Amino acid sequence: MWWRRLRYVLLLIALCAIATCPAAKRSCTAKTRAAEADELLGYLADRVAAHVAATGRVPPTAAGPSPQPACCEQGGTCRPDPAVWAAAGWRELGFSIDGDHRFTYQYEPAPSGLAATLRAVGDVDCDTKPREIELQLTVVGGKVSRVWSRKPTP
Repeated sequence: MWWRRLRYVLLLIALCAIATCPAAKRSCTAKTRAAEADELLGYLADRVAAHVAATGRVPPTAAGPSPQPACCEQGGTCRPDPAVWAAAGWRELGFSIDGDHRFTYQYEPAPSGLAATLRAVGDVDCDTKPREIELQLTVVGGKVSRVWSRKPTP
């Protein structure tokens, strides 16, 4: 008798696990894809910091948003295209993406030369819910401070 009840409880637990599995996989996939933006914005911030260490100012040439059109409009993933990263601003930063990616990147320096904004915008699932990851860089005492923000775009 107790075995029957336990069997039904185990069956219910298994059904719940099966029902939530696709949602968990989608969530995990989205987090993994979103990590691309964090890694590349961090790399760009390091490039800006190296320029600040050498000159005392952020690189003056704006870059992006690149690539255009957005990755979802290209089938969900942007393919590597050296021509996209040949613009003066990206060359000045020594930045290019040599593999598939899902975000559009932008660099905006402040006119003062003491601040800049790095931005990545992408819809990792192509579900019309893009997210924006922004990294504010400020030169303080010859060092670059970083402030991250993440938000869904309207």
